[in-house]
Amino acid sequence: MEREKQTAVVLNHLKYRGGLTAIEAVKIYGIMRLAARIADLRDSGINIRTERVSITNDKGKEVMHFARYHLV
Repeated sequence: MEREKQTAVVLNHLKYRGGLTAIEAVKIYGIMRLAARIADLRDSGINIRTERVSITNDKGKEVMHFARYHLV
């Protein structure tokens, strides 16, 4: 999928489905470089918030950190 189409797909998801993570972008759309597409959207004037998410295991230890992007 070309860069412009990926950027449009990401914007559409953010508008109509809400937040998006890199893992979701790969699983749903096959988009491998979500952060790059977010940068393209920001460069075009779209206001996007980055939410830092942490996952903890059953012992309370943080085991994963990732970003979820949202339209503002």
